[in-house]
Amino acid sequence: MLSLSGLKVIAIAPHIDDVELGAGATIHHLNNDNQVYYVGLSLPPLIDSHTFMEEFQESSRILGLDKDRIILRNFNPRNLFDARGDILQLFFDLSKDLKPDLVLIPNSQDIHQSHEVVFAEARRAFKYTTILGYELPWNSLDFSMDVFITVDREDVEAKVAAINAYRTQKSRIFFANDIVGDLARVRGKQIGREYAECFELTRLIV
Repeated sequence: MLSLSGLKVIAIAPHIDDVELGAGATIHHLNNDNQVYYVGLSLPPLIDSHTFMEEFQESSRILGLDKDRIILRNFNPRNLFDARGDILQLFFDLSKDLKPDLVLIPNSQDIHQSHEVVFAEARRAFKYTTILGYELPWNSLDFSMDVFITVDREDVEAKVAAINAYRTQKSRIFFANDIVGDLARVRGKQIGREYAECFELTRLIV
């Protein structure tokens, strides 16, 4: 099993809460021995921003994120395509300034148009970095299960709690019925572990 320690990690959310849904257990797990940066590009529409930011702060605390390593922008959540130049520049700057070892982004088969933008621009900007695409099953017609990261019960419970912190999002189907917990158990069983999260491999730097 490869060791994931001493790394500089950037987790990118096209919409704040995407990372929590796709890689929340991994983020909680990596926070033990790594520097984890959270990059959120947009807030959800039609929700009071103050309320949502309070929810985000609670969620990020549960995942163990350092507030000094949280980078937020407020691009139009419904059309990141128009901001792709600014997003690319942001990613270039992060690559230059932070020199990350690992970047987590939406996977290449994610059909959400804003997620497609983030995937494309991240692949351009982080050329010298390992890139993994996290799994959002409700957005993907296909998914390449290339990398499994073993997590434990505490990590999964933290992920569920972090997602539940977004009380204004409870009506969305993937926030209900412990879907994320069930998926972590399924991914774990696939590799003979109790829990895991699965990622698509975009680039591997060894």
